[in-house]
Amino acid sequence: MHSIRLALVCLAVTACQDEPPPAAPTPPPIQQGVTAFISIDNLSARVGQTVRVRVEVRVGEQSDFRVGSFTGRLRFDPTKLGFREENAVNDGLRIANARNAAAGEIRFAGANPTGFRTLVLYDGTFEVRAAGYVQALQLQMEELSAALSLQNLAPQLSVSRQVFQYRPAQRP
Repeated sequence: MHSIRLALVCLAVTACQDEPPPAAPTPPPIQQGVTAFISIDNLSARVGQTVRVRVEVRVGEQSDFRVGSFTGRLRFDPTKLGFREENAVNDGLRIANARNAAAGEIRFAGANPTGFRTLVLYDGTFEVRAAGYVQALQLQMEELSAALSLQNLAPQLSVSRQVFQYRPAQRP
């Protein structure tokens, strides 16, 4: 009887242990066109922790252009995520307007006549204020053009609604 109780206790302890969280989604490689998406360094951050939120694009392997200019908006729920600061991305001319961050919007833009090497369009640090901050993030791309040719890339652009995880080693 004692060994049965011991086995049940061991089984209960094993069953109650936290399982490792499922692997966070990472953006799949694309074959052609351009995909814009939001990525975060910690999808399971708790209230009070900071996260880096980035807007990125991926250019398909069969595309013969480089991104030369962009404008967009990052929207978030300011009751769930508070803007702290912009993180510099040193590749071309970039600007972000955080004037409306208290209302949950950051506008960003950039231009590089020879094309961006770093396809991180925006990089910011935010404080987690409440659960559900990931689901409240939204990306709106207003303009995306190729370098040199100035070709409008909007017809080839897809904006992902899914928020992805990026690894700190991928930071610019």
